[in-house]
Amino acid sequence: MAIHLLRDLKPLLQVIRDIDCRQPASTRYDPSLETLVIVDASERSSWKDGAFETVYRPSTRLIVSGQATESEALIRLAEVIGYDVVSVNDLGLPEAVSKIDPFSAVALLHHDLDAEMDILKAALTSKAFYVGALGSTRTHRRRIDRLRERGITQLAMDKIKAPIGIFGPTRDSNSLALSVLADVGAARLTFYS
Repeated sequence: MAIHLLRDLKPLLQVIRDIDCRQPASTRYDPSLETLVIVDASERSSWKDGAFETVYRPSTRLIVSGQATESEALIRLAEVIGYDVVSVNDLGLPEAVSKIDPFSAVALLHHDLDAEMDILKAALTSKAFYVGALGSTRTHRRRIDRLRERGITQLAMDKIKAPIGIFGPTRDSNSLALSVLADVGAARLTFYS
């Protein structure tokens, strides 16, 4: 462990402001000069030219839409692990969609394809790093057909993780929630590593 002397806290306050606004931030600490400055966002934290650059990213935001039992279990578990959770069922579609940013994952837990179409189309045109949808392979083929009829591109449709989660099909809402969160966590690591 190392303790470093900082002569100015303003860069740390700026990082906090950026993160509060859901923007990434990077700092560069030069131990020889005992200075910390804001720098353009780096890809990853590392030593560069005798100084350490640290990358800060907003927490994962999980946008959840779907049936009560599955959604409630996912929301409960996501809140426990510290995700910023947005429920489409509670906020309504326009407000929930406005909260999707590059640090967001969208989980669709609908048993009716028509019920998910509006949020799915919004998610596919957003910068969300993960879009997952409930359903079998056969259900997903029907989903793709409906999206194609609505003019969604193949590139956008390729963003959908279906069936959602890493465990494959599961009937237990708690297992599904764990499966989805594991998949979201893995996707975030892959996307931002």
